Amino acid sequence: MQKFLSNKSIFFRGQTFWLLILFFAIRVLSYFLNGHLIIQGLLVFTILMILGILYFKNPSWAWGLVLGEILLGGSGHYLEFLGLSIRTLLIGFFIFLWLAQLLGERNLKKTILINKPITAILVVLFIFLFGSVFNGLYHEHEFRRIVADIMPFTFLLLLFPSYYLFAEKKTQEFLVRLIGVFIIGTATFSLTTLVLFSTKIARLQDGFYKWYRDVDMGKITDMGAGFFRIVEPAHLLIVPIILIITSLLMRNEHHHKMWRFIQILSIVILALNLSRAYFLALVVGLIVLKLKHNWKQWMTESIMTILLVMIVFSGIHMIASGGGSLGWELFGVRLQSLTSPTLEISTNTRMMILPAAWQMITTNPILGVGLGATVTFLNPYTYEAFTTASFDWGYLEMWAELGIFGALVLIFLYAFVGYKLLLKIVNIHDWHDFDVGLLAGIVALLITNIAAPALFHVFGILYLIFAMTIAMKHTSIFERTTAVLYQVFNRVK
Repeated sequence: MQKFLSNKSIFFRGQTFWLLILFFAIRVLSYFLNGHLIIQGLLVFTILMILGILYFKNPSWAWGLVLGEILLGGSGHYLEFLGLSIRTLLIGFFIFLWLAQLLGERNLKKTILINKPITAILVVLFIFLFGSVFNGLYHEHEFRRIVADIMPFTFLLLLFPSYYLFAEKKTQEFLVRLIGVFIIGTATFSLTTLVLFSTKIARLQDGFYKWYRDVDMGKITDMGAGFFRIVEPAHLLIVPIILIITSLLMRNEHHHKMWRFIQILSIVILALNLSRAYFLALVVGLIVLKLKHNWKQWMTESIMTILLVMIVFSGIHMIASGGGSLGWELFGVRLQSLTSPTLEISTNTRMMILPAAWQMITTNPILGVGLGATVTFLNPYTYEAFTTASFDWGYLEMWAELGIFGALVLIFLYAFVGYKLLLKIVNIHDWHDFDVGLLAGIVALLITNIAAPALFHVFGILYLIFAMTIAMKHTSIFERTTAVLYQVFNRVK
């Protein structure tokens, strides 16, 4: 095994510190620039120019900038230009530069055929997607909503540059460093938000709340007793990350304490999110982790993970409530609401959406109604008709918009990547732990998609790209890559 790390752990390098500073600086800057479109536009233009310069200097540096925005930039809407988010513009410009380079070098055909089955599935998927765009226009959906729905799928093109650029050791190190900063920063930001609202320094409907809801695309819900649900789009990555880390902790050797620290911080985020779909996905994912792990290691780490969830949630709720409650009644209400939806607003609203969504599907089951679809239902609390683009039923939304065949192609893409990872798990004699964690993450997204748009969400697509990148690698390359990632986390001299 190649020993490439310096004497310092990668987590404690100066770059890690500055990345963490940048994580919070981006949010502070976005808050104070909210509504200042001209300044935001100038900043976005400057960042795009930097991306172009970096790409011509070294494509890996530009790729690092894109990865940095994805993991540090929250919802991706902290800065906007002409109504487009900086994430969309950065990824779109990067793909444009990459395509221009390939066309100039006449390597486009060779590049996109790096894995013919996956390329074929992507081609079929995009045929259905473009058909759904025209179908959405035919059904007179808002063009803005159609563009918003198609945009995450265009990011799938990042698979091809990712396949080549991720093979570089420095890129792997930088990615792991980013993931560490993402977890530390997100946990700190979520806890800070809880403290602000629990102590009434911030209040629902004030300026920070509106920024969090409209720019960060998050949700803050008062659960009573001083505890608030803190939800962000980026939290979709938390369960897969927990599963990957837990899988690596099942490896039978001494682990550095940073592993456990990152796992605990990830669980903090999960506990504050308090999503039933995420908890279900975590439990199912832990079962998947049994693959090629011995019973003792698997049982120990699985029980440890579940206990940590219980301890972290109870501790946070007890502090937030002033020592008055462990918070288990919240779990009871949220579980009981599955059979008695009227007990909770979110569950009741989801059940109100269900008949309208199903009627939309039965009207156009084959082709769907196209991208940009909305569903209208009667609000049980205001008795007014309410229209939303959020179905709260992932598979039903896929079926309604893409039609039955388009939805099945998307599901098949995730399943095929899972199958490729499973083949590696069977054939690799060592360093399979990372692969098992990736597979568990795919399964977790499939479970989460029951009640949330996980498979076609930006972060779901980006996780799929990462999993596909690993799945397409040859076994020898894969073993080296996973060993590198493991060392990055674990090696300290």
